[in-house]
Amino acid sequence: MIPEEENHDHKLPGLYSKTLILIFAILFSTIFAAALLVVNLRILGKKKEAGWVLLFGIVYIIATALVMQAFSLSPSMTIIANVIGAAILNEFFWNKFIGSDFPYKKKSWIKPILISVGIALVFFMLLMGSM
Repeated sequence: MIPEEENHDHKLPGLYSKTLILIFAILFSTIFAAALLVVNLRILGKKKEAGWVLLFGIVYIIATALVMQAFSLSPSMTIIANVIGAAILNEFFWNKFIGSDFPYKKKSWIKPILISVGIALVFFMLLMGSM
């Protein structure tokens, strides 16, 4: 017989963690981190909320690019912008739409990392081809 606690964990939804969202923002960008949160919200059946997070991710990345260009900021400053974006995703959107103490199982990071690296490689190859 399965202990009650293990049985309860089996019923929990699998979501990408806040830590993974932060890591993706740092390694890739806020839009990749937003995509993870969008997947989480869709798993929970919160399509409208997922739309808001996707819209935020798109607007945030565009705004970051415009500010970086307007003020001639160093590309290394994007890491700071991405950490701020991840903080907004986790501390505002996650807490508002999912709940800060919502129980869940951590989903594997393998699939999203493979997809993200693939997308990044395509962009890198396109950039190198245009030089």
